[in-house]
Amino acid sequence: MQSKIIKRTDNKLTLEVEIMLDPNSMLNSEEQIQLALNDAGLLATDTALSQFDTDGSAIELEGKKYTSKGKKKKV
Repeated sequence: MQSKIIKRTDNKLTLEVEIMLDPNSMLNSEEQIQLALNDAGLLATDTALSQFDTDGSAIELEGKKYTSKGKKKKV
């Protein structure tokens, strides 16, 4: 199971999703489909959110200055 971005334009994302189907169990196949689509959804959501990220500069609102710690890898 693997999801990857094949193409990205201004406001369109094309994903490729690979799903391993179990020829002996419909239940296992359904679970694999669910996992693969969730993975694709996470990838698409991460990409969508990144277009709203700021450059890290401070934001001033009502006289208060707000700063970012920058992008940090989550574990």
